[in-house]
Amino acid sequence: MNKKYAVIKTGSYLVENTIAAPSGFTLKGCYLVEIGEDNAAQPGAYYNPVNGCFYGDKEYKTDYKQFKIL
Repeated sequence: MNKKYAVIKTGSYLVENTIAAPSGFTLKGCYLVEIGEDNAAQPGAYYNPVNGCFYGDKEYKTDYKQFKIL
């Protein structure tokens, strides 16, 4: 059964992509973090490994779903 994952380059916390893959799937140079309705993510979000949540900025202060108008 496939699960949804955030794809993050090793040594980084920026979500590069999201994929559906079987459990145990690996990508060279990346790690996968399972995502779902309670812990969703999209490319461009930042993963905080301390609490396992995704944010819209490197400082982990804004929800990844919030957009700023410049």
